[in-house]
Amino acid sequence: MKSDLLAKSPLLALPLVAFFVFLTVFGVVFFLTMRKRAQTYDPLSRMPLDDGASPEGEVS
Repeated sequence: MKSDLLAKSPLLALPLVAFFVFLTVFGVVFFLTMRKRAQTYDPLSRMPLDDGASPEGEVS
């Protein structure tokens, strides 16, 4: 009885909709990330190590 009620519930579509929304957003973000070239991320990759010092060692 309980399984029949759950099998006919319209709420079963909600997890599927959420899954497809997640896959769509994940795919778009992945595509946009992979589309950028390495030169775009080069300054960002050094950001945590950059303390703002000039190449001569003086703080600007």
